This record gives sequence, C-alpha cells and structure tokens, in this order.
Amino acid sequence: MRFSSLSLGIAAAACACCVCHAQQGEAARSAVEAARKYGTAVRNCDMRWALECMYPPLRNTYAEMLANRNNPGAEAQAARRIMGLDKKANETPEQARLRKEADSKRLAESNRALCNQYVKMGEDMKKQGIKIESYTLGTPTGEYMVTPAIATAASARKDTKGTGQSADVSRIVIIPTTTVVSAPGKNGARTRAERKSYIYAVRDEVISEKGVDRGTKKNEWYFIDGNTNISTLRTFFPDLPLYLDRPTCGERVLN
Repeated sequence: MRFSSLSLGIAAAACACCVCHAQQGEAARSAVEAARKYGTAVRNCDMRWALECMYPPLRNTYAEMLANRNNPGAEAQAARRIMGLDKKANETPEQARLRKEADSKRLAESNRALCNQYVKMGEDMKKQGIKIESYTLGTPTGEYMVTPAIATAASARKDTKGTGQSADVSRIVIIPTTTVVSAPGKNGARTRAERKSYIYAVRDEVISEKGVDRGTKKNEWYFIDGNTNISTLRTFFPDLPLYLDRPTCGERVLN
C-alpha cells in the first residue's frame, strides 16, 4: 500500500514577533506534554478527540470549507471570515446581530458535519486495518509570540487613539513528529511507512474582550498539523515570521 502525504497527515492529525531559540522553557515543555495526549488520540485513530484538540479557528475554517466544498478558494475565504476580517461595512447594530446569529447557527451545523466526517475517517481507518504503530515527538524547533488576527482586527475597528495595537498574545511552539503507520499489503504481509513531520502547538496567553470570539480557552494548548496551508496559518497570525524553524520532513517505506 502506498501512503500519501494526505493520508499520513490526517493520521497525524494550523505587534512585533518574539522568537525563542534558547533551551526549552516551561512553555515548550508544557506544549510537548499536551502533545503527548494528542498523540494518544492519533494512535487510537480517535479522530473525534483529535478534532476537539484542533485550534478552534482552524477547526471552524475546515467546517466552513466542508459546507462550501464546491467553492474554489473556500479555505482562504473561510479563514478570513472566522478571524473576523470580513466584517460588513456600514452595518447597523441590528443587522450585525442578525448576521452574527445566522453565522453562529451555520457554523454549529457545519461543525457537526465536520465531526461526523472525522469520526467516519477514524472508523474507516480501523476497518481497512490501518494502524498507527507509533507517534513520537521530538525537541521543539521554534517558539514564537504572536498576535491573533481576530484580536488585531477588532482592536483596529475600536482604536480611537490610533495606536494600532492589540493586547492579545498567543504562543506557537513547533514540535517535530515521527509517525509509523502500517496497513494490510499483498500476500497477507503488512506494509509499513514512516513519516517525519511536525505540529504547531498554539496557546492563547492573553485574551482580551476583543478576542473572545475565537473560541479558545486561556493557556490551553491546541494543535495545527504541519500540512496546513501556510497562508491559512498567516491569516490567523499575520505577524508570524516569514521564515519558521520547521524540522525536515519526509516519508520512507519501512521493511
């Protein structure tokens, strides 16, 4: 059986910027510990739990994409909408309230559909005999302090002093991952493959009133798979550095 980047990626499953390259601190250790629990869900093909651990704005973006699957470019549009970057101009308070209620209802329905899809994905993997033999974590390669776009946009709209700053702060830690997957092959033998990749661990450390809509809990780690489109990631965090300390990725078939 040939393992594609998509299938293995699914199995393994997003102000000025400060970059930390020194020895691991509390945040990096905490991120790795949380990622171990995430890895348990991955090994068990528990896609519902893995989805619940996904960074909420990304999860909502995927839900929107599923609801608009026939629309090319839906990912970027959904990400902008989720992050509050597509507010309607000259909208009255009542129009804004009605739009928000409709958006919330649509998003809840889309998230239920996405959850059902992920649950089915995990069940299909088990039926096909696909096993996650191991999911191991390496030493974090990068750590960044950034500002979520949704908070930046909200601050800009309410900024009467022209400071252009947001009080909200998120931390991103890049953690290397090694996943070994096996599946039934010809003549009863199992085919095994190893994939080296990474995940982004995201923790919102300061959430102001302007940033509450992104659906995260303060100081709780969420995860984004390394396969996530970098443009989508930058939609969430516009001040993320141009060059990230991401580990080398690759796949190989094991004997």
